[in-house]
Amino acid sequence: MEQAIVVGDFPTFISSLIQETKSKKFRVGFIKKNGDYRVGKFDKVARSKFKTTEGTYTKLKGKGQTTNPEQYLCAFDLNKKSYRNINYKTMKWISIGKKLFKINDLLNNDEVRITAVHKVKFSNLKKLMKENTEI
Repeated sequence: MEQAIVVGDFPTFISSLIQETKSKKFRVGFIKKNGDYRVGKFDKVARSKFKTTEGTYTKLKGKGQTTNPEQYLCAFDLNKKSYRNINYKTMKWISIGKKLFKINDLLNNDEVRITAVHKVKFSNLKKLMKENTEI
């Protein structure tokens, strides 16, 4: 089993994982602000106009990402048809293409962040999609 240790620049590591694959879609399991476990299918395709779940079209009006890109991953939720900010600190796992990575924080403070990213068998994805379970 491979294990990558990421020191410090975790957002760049995740962005490079997303850009390396041919598949632009990915899945993420994370803890929401209110403490709920959430799983979703996302992509990083830039959209200025998109169709919502109600069937109406929404047009973005120019500001861009207003949150800090070093703390949040801004991605388009393919199920809810809207942009979402995913906190890097609360990510539990990410699945890109046929690769599944489990994320553990070994040390996380203001100056240094050390994260262990384990490559896990893709067959565990169904288990992770249902509930907040450990593999």
